Amino acid sequence: MFSIALIFPALAFLSFLGSAAIFAYLYATERKAPIFSYALPNKGDRHQPLVTIIVTARNEEQMIRSCLDSLLNQNYSNYEILVVDDSSTDSTPEIVNKLAADHPVLRLAPAGPKPEGWVGKSWPCWRGFQEARGEYLLFVDADSVFRSNAVAKSVLYAEEHDIDLFSLAPRVKFRGIWAMAVLPLITGAINLLYPLKKVNDKKSKRAYVFGTYFLIRTEIYRVTGGHSRVREQLVEDAALAQLVKSAGYHLRVERGAELIETEWEDDRKAIFQGLERVASSSIKRYGMVSVLNAILLFFLIVYPVVFVLGDLAARSFSAFFSAGLFFSALNILLFLAITSREIKAISGRAGPEIFLYLLGGLIFITAIITTSFKVATGKDLYWKGQGYRQNLV
Repeated sequence: MFSIALIFPALAFLSFLGSAAIFAYLYATERKAPIFSYALPNKGDRHQPLVTIIVTARNEEQMIRSCLDSLLNQNYSNYEILVVDDSSTDSTPEIVNKLAADHPVLRLAPAGPKPEGWVGKSWPCWRGFQEARGEYLLFVDADSVFRSNAVAKSVLYAEEHDIDLFSLAPRVKFRGIWAMAVLPLITGAINLLYPLKKVNDKKSKRAYVFGTYFLIRTEIYRVTGGHSRVREQLVEDAALAQLVKSAGYHLRVERGAELIETEWEDDRKAIFQGLERVASSSIKRYGMVSVLNAILLFFLIVYPVVFVLGDLAARSFSAFFSAGLFFSALNILLFLAITSREIKAISGRAGPEIFLYLLGGLIFITAIITTSFKVATGKDLYWKGQGYRQNLV
């Protein structure tokens, strides 16, 4: 006779199937992700169009100097650096101005107050475009550093392959328990939703760029409207990639860990707000239905651990519960493997922090729920200390 208790091991089995499918998909797609390895041509063969490097910065006094030092050390001869200060309240502008006094290629431009309807960093990016003189625009984050040949390789590669929008995935430095718990799940979600094979396929609608580093032809940016067309999106980099690709232009994204390194947040509050920012794009479009993502994550990540602990505590060693225990244990091993692969891919190594994936899942689930509530009720989401309202579409 059917017992309602059998639902629990059945859910454990279904959860295992879901995790196994995710593991297989990520393994199949990530191993095919292109790694940027372009070799520079001889100097005599180079055409070097003017590139405007736009650095958007808000309260980046800890990292801005390292970022600009690496950009000023580029072996590309035809570029300018424009730092757009997004109303910093720390010493960021002073640091930039001091460097600019010794380096004519470097300028500081204040973004000024954001006009109504502009959210996130789209406004400082747009202001950078308005001040730019280059044939290419290279948008970078102020918390990143770049190898000396990063700009030359990117621009000449885009020129040689007629690429309109080019982006590189960076190596990520992170520290602190919260970053270690959350970051693998974020990168796993990105790789699941935006596998590079599909992003780089002209026939696919998938589009994504890494806001840390993306290069776009200035004329393409102008024609498509650039950040002015995605000014209401908190996840503006993905929205911009979708805008450019849907217009029929050539998008290319590759892994560039050897050329770019970025520093990830280690503050608990900033990390949670970052997760809310990431979740807001889906929730803004699909509304409260997006809460289903939180339920799915619960059954994939949390439920197997709960089942194992509960089954061992209750000593329910019937055939069905033993099977549920077996599949839950396999599920946990699968997520440890997924977490290890993601951490190694973005940081170059994986250690004991892989066991924090359960904490990361709980944080992610909470962020989806809180973001859904805030979007549905018109409450502000915060990013870099500024509040933005994201209304349902």
